[in-house]
Amino acid sequence: MGENFDFIKQELSNEEKFLESVIKAEKFYQRYKKPLIGIAIVCIVFILGYIGYDWKKEHDKEVANSAYNTLLHNPNNKEALQTLKSKSPKLYMLYLYQKGLKDKDIKTLQTVAQSSDPILSDLAKYHIAVLKEDESKLHQYTMQTGALMRDLAFLDDAFMLMKEGKITLAKKRLGSIDARSLALPYAKLLRHYGIKGKQ
Repeated sequence: MGENFDFIKQELSNEEKFLESVIKAEKFYQRYKKPLIGIAIVCIVFILGYIGYDWKKEHDKEVANSAYNTLLHNPNNKEALQTLKSKSPKLYMLYLYQKGLKDKDIKTLQTVAQSSDPILSDLAKYHIAVLKEDESKLHQYTMQTGALMRDLAFLDDAFMLMKEGKITLAKKRLGSIDARSLALPYAKLLRHYGIKGKQ
């Protein structure tokens, strides 16, 4: 009988503690109801915003890829060009670079050279100098820090100098090509045959 009484007493004590914690929680909720609802709303808005932003990013990528593919098949499609420009400026610049090279269009390449993409801008500057056959621009390009096509520019520069009969300067330019460069064998050929033929 005493055990039952202790058990009942313990159960009542547990229920009391539970009711006490429920009352405390309700008081806490009543006291901080507005801030808690505000925090919940902010969290929901943040999550929905993140999901929406991620969806829009994926959607824009798909639209830009579709516009790019359209332009590859029909370069005169102005709507696809505008869509690509607005949805993916980087892919738009890549398209202009490819088109400029294919068409040997210096004006288009100049647009790319002005872009904020350092790699495409560098490549466009190199190709502009080559297309213009501008020895001074090629030489300026080789002096730029981090020029991606430096060794090819030295090779092109030397070739143009040879055509002008400036053999000593051409040799100097060919000597500037890095020993590990893929352009070195061509430099050796140019030095041997090109200069030899001019002397």
